[in-house]
Amino acid sequence: MRTKLFLAFIFIILLAVLSNVVFERLIMRDFDDFVQGAKEDQTYWILASVEGSYKNGAWDHQTLHEALHWGMMLGLETYIEDAAGNRVISSPDVIFHMDSYMLHRMEKFLNLPTGRGAFTWYPLYVEGREIGKLYLRPLERFGDITVKEEIFRKRGREFLVISFLIAGVGALLLSVLFTTLLSRPVRRLTVAAEKIARGDFSFRKTETHRRRKDEFDKLTDTFSFMAEALQREDLLRKHLTSNIAHELRTPLTIIRGNIEAVEDGLISDPKEVIKTMDSEIKRMISLVEGIEDITRAEASFFRKGEPEEINLRDFVESAAGGMKKLIEDKGLFLRTDGPPVIVETYPEQLHIILKNLLTNAYKYTTEGGITVSWNKREEGFIVSVEDTGAGIDREELSKIFERFYKGWGSAGQGLGLAIVKELTEVMGGKVEAESTLGKGSRFTVVF
Repeated sequence: MRTKLFLAFIFIILLAVLSNVVFERLIMRDFDDFVQGAKEDQTYWILASVEGSYKNGAWDHQTLHEALHWGMMLGLETYIEDAAGNRVISSPDVIFHMDSYMLHRMEKFLNLPTGRGAFTWYPLYVEGREIGKLYLRPLERFGDITVKEEIFRKRGREFLVISFLIAGVGALLLSVLFTTLLSRPVRRLTVAAEKIARGDFSFRKTETHRRRKDEFDKLTDTFSFMAEALQREDLLRKHLTSNIAHELRTPLTIIRGNIEAVEDGLISDPKEVIKTMDSEIKRMISLVEGIEDITRAEASFFRKGEPEEINLRDFVESAAGGMKKLIEDKGLFLRTDGPPVIVETYPEQLHIILKNLLTNAYKYTTEGGITVSWNKREEGFIVSVEDTGAGIDREELSKIFERFYKGWGSAGQGLGLAIVKELTEVMGGKVEAESTLGKGSRFTVVF
């Protein structure tokens, strides 16, 4: 990529060179055309003046004298021949009759009396009849006009050269700068992609403080998200493979042992075997359902959806109401407590979190009840589920959110609280747990 960008800039520099050369040629050509046009205009002025001096079939020498005088002022040596080829008047004749002061002034900027190079002649016409010829050639100048013309050409070339150097060197420096700046994030992503291909998912974007993100920032964000997603997928695969093998081994071993015992005649009551096998099969079904739940929770990382505004009180009361009868049938109370506040959140994920926390509280509470509370905070909101159950030992409190972790006396699969933690983190929040043995527990999700 760096080579391609650099070559692109070199191509632009070459185009700049070509455009400068073309521009220089056009400018110089236009200037030369202008100078040539001015000289042609001067020639036509002299022609018109000379032709105007021919009246009634004869030359007016006073008018001719003035015409050739102006011709010398314009830097031209002239002489006139009539139709028979006889010289009528010339610039030296005009000089001979010129005032000494005027002659002295003209000698300051013209080399009098003769010019340089060959004469160019032009026919003279009056009423369609040729009356003679006008001969012209340039006088050598001592003044500033010719010098200024050359200075203009020189300065024009110098300006174009300097402008090219500025543009060319600037473009070259910019090419190096841009190829470095543009290729650096791409090279960083390339190295990260190579690491991911080797199984290293540690790439994380560098935080920037720019208000507006460019395409490379957005690409880096997307790549970082992909790396994190792949890492989570890899960890999930490893955890699930290990845990499923561990969790399924026990019930399958029990079922196989009972079948072998029946085959060997060690168990005479088949109903007892069927009951045991049914219990273990239900255990495996429960495990599979738990795995599906944790997989759906993990999938929320990729398909989180769009946040919505909800009335938190109505939402919590609706979610808790779905379990109210079940809880009350166990002889427990269910209390909700909080103000009617509007929050922005992910309703589907929040509903799963509340359901799992309520289910967990229901399982381990035998008397008293469950209280769900919520409140608005300066930034975000909190939801708490508190029970009067058996409580959790302090040593186990740090492990309860691990997948498949089951504390002493647990009858579940060790996935409910893991799902709560997964979804809370996906939503950008955190979950906190407090518990006292024999008095109950309180779980708080903070967004």
